[in-house]
Amino acid sequence: MQAVYVLAPVVAEIISAHCAASHAREDFMHACLSEHWDEAAGLVEGMLAEPWHLRGYQEKRLREFLQLIAYRV
Repeated sequence: MQAVYVLAPVVAEIISAHCAASHAREDFMHACLSEHWDEAAGLVEGMLAEPWHLRGYQEKRLREFLQLIAYRV
């Protein structure tokens, strides 16, 4: 479980980098801290819907996060 909370800030930064003018980062962190995994997964899946916007290891980190929360959703 702790791995989710270690990876969550990394995912939040990825979301923030691609959705800078929105509250997506805050929404994601709130969902994680409130353990609303379905909401957090929805935000991550939205990022993965357009993988051509992701750089470097971003896609890998997003998929890793989804795997960690898969049994919680």
